[in-house]
Amino acid sequence: MNLCRFCPGVAVLDGLLYVFGGETGSIVDTFEIYNPNTNTWTLERLSRNGVRIYGAIVVNRPHHYH
Repeated sequence: MNLCRFCPGVAVLDGLLYVFGGETGSIVDTFEIYNPNTNTWTLERLSRNGVRIYGAIVVNRPHHYH
């Protein structure tokens, strides 16, 4: 990882590991994507302010919007 985080959210989707938010003394506004096939981390910015103690879930079904 590019940034050591405390209390991030973590999810796995399509073989990639997503680590987002958390804190480093202040709330973090980035997320990182780990690709185990290339052994690389990619750092991205969240579209909102930082998040702390965040949760995530992945549901394997087609998108359905109301």
